[in-house]
Amino acid sequence: MERVEDQGTALFDILDVKERLGSRLLIPAHFYVASDVVDLADCVGDSYKLAVDVSRNDAEFIVFCGVRFMAEGARVLAGDHQRVLMPETAAGCPMADMIDAATARDVLTRLQNASSRPIVPVVYMNSDTATKGLCGEQGGAVCTSSNATSILRHYLDQGQSVFFFPDYHLGSNVAGALGIPPEQIVRVSRETPEPDCSGQEEPRLFLWDGHCPVHVAFTPRDVKLLREANPGARVMVHPECDASVVALADSWGSTREIRDAVAESPRGSSWIIGTELNFVKTLARDNPDKRVIPLKASLCRNMAKVTVANTARAVRSVEEFLQGTGELFQEVRVDPLLVRDARRALEKMIAIVERG
Repeated sequence: MERVEDQGTALFDILDVKERLGSRLLIPAHFYVASDVVDLADCVGDSYKLAVDVSRNDAEFIVFCGVRFMAEGARVLAGDHQRVLMPETAAGCPMADMIDAATARDVLTRLQNASSRPIVPVVYMNSDTATKGLCGEQGGAVCTSSNATSILRHYLDQGQSVFFFPDYHLGSNVAGALGIPPEQIVRVSRETPEPDCSGQEEPRLFLWDGHCPVHVAFTPRDVKLLREANPGARVMVHPECDASVVALADSWGSTREIRDAVAESPRGSSWIIGTELNFVKTLARDNPDKRVIPLKASLCRNMAKVTVANTARAVRSVEEFLQGTGELFQEVRVDPLLVRDARRALEKMIAIVERG
């Protein structure tokens, strides 16, 4: 654990360098990183907002406070003149590691061979650059929890079926919101045999069997116990939770939607929030006139690896690099061969959402 005085020095250094570099430096932070990192960021949001922010910013240096797939996404969307750094390269995402591009391509090919409808791949933002590139190559898109419903509807309304990966639970909850009956949904994995698409009710949605360890930790029992202990509180959960948890909640939404719901609620409101613990703590701090409690203390240990200390190290390295006295700290590099198609999938997401 960082000593208090070390954190104070690190924070001072970050603010000092930011003042000197001005618009040449951008620090985006995801909602799930610790509140002291959130407080020093230039832009804060869910993965969709940060993707848009990065794509529209011209800063020469981007120190991305989030996990690896987010920093890679920033690198894909950034211009050739921009450099992206990551405070902690060990901050990964277990869900993103549950499928790779080769497996996704093999599954997509098998599904296309069995189906009479065209099947388009849609990948959740929580994925590596290669799987995003596969979607761009095949005419698909990236999605986030805040826009997954819009993205899937876009393709389904065109008469296409969708292979969605890697999060089964997000896909299942969105399918419910879109009114897709269970018989038109197939759960797929490496062991799944080729599906039978010969019946009248041909599957429309193929969901990869992945999950977020943070959100599958929540159970229906958690919801029932917290409701009993907090009568009158509203329960809002993230769509990466199991459908049985979502069914017992009053509402569900992305981290941005959860933040907005709490912020816009009347003074004295009481909330039970089912998502990552650091975010719930920050939400409670930022809404002192409301009661905000976590459904369960479920922490994303990868997001927690991003600290003020390692963010300061990355920020200092930018100034040292410009002075010619050091190298950039943990610069994010992406295979140039993957960038074009991955960018296409990310830009497709933004275009679909902004068209409404």
